[in-house]
Amino acid sequence: MQAVYFIVGFVAVIVAFIFFIVFLAKKLNGKIPQGIYNTVEKIIIAGIVLGIFGMFQPWAHLGYRIGFHLLLASTLAFIVWSHITPKTERYDEEEISETPVGEPQGG
Repeated sequence: MQAVYFIVGFVAVIVAFIFFIVFLAKKLNGKIPQGIYNTVEKIIIAGIVLGIFGMFQPWAHLGYRIGFHLLLASTLAFIVWSHITPKTERYDEEEISETPVGEPQGG
């Protein structure tokens, strides 16, 4: 019976995380400028690298604990952030060429 409780709890946590990702994606998709998006992504990746370093350093047990939590939080943040798309630049209609792809331009 404990296995059933565990599986139900595990599935509930996964489903809640999926709904959280969908909620944030609907709220933030297309609203975050590309520069801010890239900066946040780099900070999250730096957190992953620091978390790995903290877990594999041999000097202090505190570094292992902090590294584990930093790695966990950064990994979850990266999963969420990778489902958000940044704002894209819109092109003017004048800039878009009328020439079909594959045909040479000019005359």
